[in-house]
Amino acid sequence: MGIFDFFNNKKKEREQQEQLRIKQEAERKRQEQQRLQQEQARRNTTTTTNVSSLKILVDKCVELESKGKITELQNCLFQLYNQFNKPGAGKKLISYPEKDNLTLCFAFMLQYDWVHDSDIREVWAENGFYCIMEYIDHQPYGRQGQVEAMIILFTLLCVGRDSLKPKVQDILNKAKKMGNPVFHQDDYTIGAQNVIDQISLLAVSGIRDIGQKAIPVMTQIVTRYNGASFFESTIKRTDLMKYDVMDVIAKARFIRDVIGSILNDL
Repeated sequence: MGIFDFFNNKKKEREQQEQLRIKQEAERKRQEQQRLQQEQARRNTTTTTNVSSLKILVDKCVELESKGKITELQNCLFQLYNQFNKPGAGKKLISYPEKDNLTLCFAFMLQYDWVHDSDIREVWAENGFYCIMEYIDHQPYGRQGQVEAMIILFTLLCVGRDSLKPKVQDILNKAKKMGNPVFHQDDYTIGAQNVIDQISLLAVSGIRDIGQKAIPVMTQIVTRYNGASFFESTIKRTDLMKYDVMDVIAKARFIRDVIGSILNDL
């Protein structure tokens, strides 16, 4: 065997080894990709199952409330509340698609409270506010969808405005230290009530967009959810008209985003 034959054979051996290595690496990547696909499929199945089980509870709660079956409703709300009272619950809430009905469920928890714990009520109010603001920004039904969203927002504020105050005030305090321009000086001076009143008027104005139909709608809400004094105090604050609608929406979105970041970490 000549010296070149020896080198050629060595070269072929190296090429064969390299080809074998490439095949093994390709096989490893294929198996890893397959594993990832299977894991994703498992997660998708789990997510679908979780969403389906939540949807059953959410839809049942809405139905029971509409029928006035309060005892059964409280039991259903308790089951739903337990779904959001465990690790990973924040992401579950964020990913739930039908946030309009979920907002209603948090409003029902506040209205038909069986716990009577201020900290838990704050959580319900914050969760509901996050959900309805997400729905307002992403609902696909145009003007009619916006009106329905404002009705839900108004309902939530009827029963949860006081429970929302601590979080809004905490956000204001931190925003003031940072000089955040999203809030006005009035907001920093008066406090959370001023911001919530602006958002409340935004909801009322949104409902009024449907014209004469707005009167029976709001009458039904304030009667059913003890919101008469809230409604009257909101519309009496004529000074709220000085705030630009887009500025108020920006404040509501900012509050939503802060709550969302907290939920994402739960």
